[in-house]
Amino acid sequence: MWKWLGLILGSLTLGIIGGLLGFFVGLYFDQQAKQSFGRRTSAPRQQQQQVFFQTLFQLMGRLAKSDGRVSEAEIQLAQAVMQRFRLDQSAQAQAQALFNEGKSESFDVDTALRRFYETVGSGLMTRTLIEVLLLSAYADGHFSLEERSLVERICIALNVSARDFALLHEQVKRETHFHQGYQYEQQHHQPNQEKSSPALLDAAYKLLGVSRDASDAEVKKAYRKLMSQHHPDKLNAQGLPDEMIELAKERTQEIQSAYEMIKKSRK
Repeated sequence: MWKWLGLILGSLTLGIIGGLLGFFVGLYFDQQAKQSFGRRTSAPRQQQQQVFFQTLFQLMGRLAKSDGRVSEAEIQLAQAVMQRFRLDQSAQAQAQALFNEGKSESFDVDTALRRFYETVGSGLMTRTLIEVLLLSAYADGHFSLEERSLVERICIALNVSARDFALLHEQVKRETHFHQGYQYEQQHHQPNQEKSSPALLDAAYKLLGVSRDASDAEVKKAYRKLMSQHHPDKLNAQGLPDEMIELAKERTQEIQSAYEMIKKSRK
């Protein structure tokens, strides 16, 4: 704004030379104003991470409560999801308190989402929040209409488009399907069993987002793309808390397991 005002005023008073001088002086003030605005609106990383975790566990509690009541099974599932974050004892106690706060009748979802958006904004942390909530919802293998309605409401409040939500939802559904099948097969694996079951192999292909007819090059390309999206070093550089990095490591290990399974089946 100031650069154009400087150009006009400079031109009216000193002609072309004055216009140019006014333009560059105004440009300087525009840059200063932009930097100042950035300093006021960009919360420190530590504050963003704190708000991220507070909101995440509160929303996990609200998600468990979305169908009207919280069963013992849902509490155990939520605790299992928390354990995947590798939280220490103190952090687990804090997470449980936030979970209970989120499932209480007095919890204000809209206020929590507004605080999250004002502090964190949109980007990787918001995407991760939605992903973890979907992982939590699918912990029992079922994504209810009430859970879906709440997650869609959260997406609207955090400016996540319907298309982005659909992509995240599909990816988490594929990961969950493979994770559950892989865990089952590991527990019931026979010492002389060399091949994975057809169902698990199908889940591996779906996790990578390719069909059985895909070429080796296409499979490898899909694998590298997923690994890049979830690579712990990349996520850490963008400000995700250490606990989320642990979850990212677990997810990349499963992506790698799916890829190795497909390679082995193709010899």
